[in-house]
Amino acid sequence: MSKHHKHSRYGPQLVVEAPEHFTLQVLNQAEKSGAKAGAKIAKRALKNARGSGAELNALQTDELLLAAQQAGAAAAIAAARRVLGKSLRSKEPIPQVIDIGDTSLRSERERTPSTNNGFGQHVLVVKRVENLSPEMIRVIAGAKQLAGYRPNGKADQYVKVFFADPALALNAPYDLKTLRRSLPREQVPCTRSYTIRWIDQEAEELAIDFVLHGDGGPGSAWAATAKPGDPLVISESRGKFSLSGRVDNYVFAADEAGIPAVSVAMGMLRSDAKGVALLEVDGPESEFDIDHPSGIELRWVHRNGLHPGTSDVLVNAFSLLAPPNTSTSVMVHAERSTAKTISHMANRWELNKRDVHVSSYWTLRTKRPRTQPQ
Repeated sequence: MSKHHKHSRYGPQLVVEAPEHFTLQVLNQAEKSGAKAGAKIAKRALKNARGSGAELNALQTDELLLAAQQAGAAAAIAAARRVLGKSLRSKEPIPQVIDIGDTSLRSERERTPSTNNGFGQHVLVVKRVENLSPEMIRVIAGAKQLAGYRPNGKADQYVKVFFADPALALNAPYDLKTLRRSLPREQVPCTRSYTIRWIDQEAEELAIDFVLHGDGGPGSAWAATAKPGDPLVISESRGKFSLSGRVDNYVFAADEAGIPAVSVAMGMLRSDAKGVALLEVDGPESEFDIDHPSGIELRWVHRNGLHPGTSDVLVNAFSLLAPPNTSTSVMVHAERSTAKTISHMANRWELNKRDVHVSSYWTLRTKRPRTQPQ
């Protein structure tokens, strides 16, 4: 071993000054990678559990995956901060992680932690309610700096909304761990996934569209009676799909539950975008205004009184589309069986997989037969 190699300890001991931008990039990436790894491990464990006959319900699965993501992200950030603290010389403390994107540091206002309540929840207050159609209600809520909520910029951005029994007079944010020990399972606040329809940072407001199913579901029941002053409790943002700017054609398909996500995506398109959007609703009276580029044709398809999830009208409408050119992006948000069928059809178009996003947005729990419209 040479004298130089011996003293250099396997390489030059380079001490680097720690630019805040670089440090934040490292922490941000650690958070995302840790969350992804935590969820991946939890999903694998869930899959193995199903194979042995054990299975969690939808709420328990969501809560487990969220906890795994948060634990993985926290562990990764802690490890990254320890390494940075040892490796980088800086007079300033290692900053808290923020989502800085790929270009520049965000403003000081956006640098605030996403939540300080320790429960991963953001508590907003309902400001007004708008009726979009007989089946859809828009709830607009607000809070100072949106209670720390940060959008992620994804086309399918969504959150978990927390619903608590008003008779219990629970105060938000909810300490679910403690409540599970003290309340029967049916009284513990539950969650459902909803798309963030729009965000107005200047007005410090955001909107969520709710479908009134009439089946006693927690989201539908809450939205039907929501009024100004009520709390709206949401999780941090999630989502995976980003619309491609490389394609020259877009195909969208959604039922009522998926229409908000598709509407958000259409609002992100260039003004000269071309394509078609297939939107399933009950009937003509259920159609409502959606901002979209003039080159995107809205085609409303009607169930004509059939229960959501039991009709093939959206599948049939999609099957009538001519195979598009390969420079096409597809986004589908619908009931599980509908989304699965459409996914098989879209696969035959042989598009770039990165440009195809098909999501089982909800699952029909009853055993109603799927029916052709009369």
